[in-house]
Amino acid sequence: MLEDLVSCKGKLVDKLKCDKETTSRKRPENCVKCKSKEIIGVEVMGGYDGVLLWECDKCEHTILRFKKETTEKYLQLAKGLWTNPEDWGYVPRSEFN
Repeated sequence: MLEDLVSCKGKLVDKLKCDKETTSRKRPENCVKCKSKEIIGVEVMGGYDGVLLWECDKCEHTILRFKKETTEKYLQLAKGLWTNPEDWGYVPRSEFN
């Protein structure tokens, strides 16, 4: 969903596919774009401890949980942080909750 935060320049919120003025503190029932009920919470390590954004798992449309300015502040906290995916280990899809 998000580009690698290490290399992003400028405002990170502007890179999201979303309506920058619409927010939803609670998980939306369905996507405002495609009406899918497959909405997932997205956490950004180093930015915010908990769900920062909502994303449609079908069309990848993003719904902000907080105002644009607040979301940008949290995304900027994570800028420059990175992880090595090879250190994550492998979890079979059947074990996802």
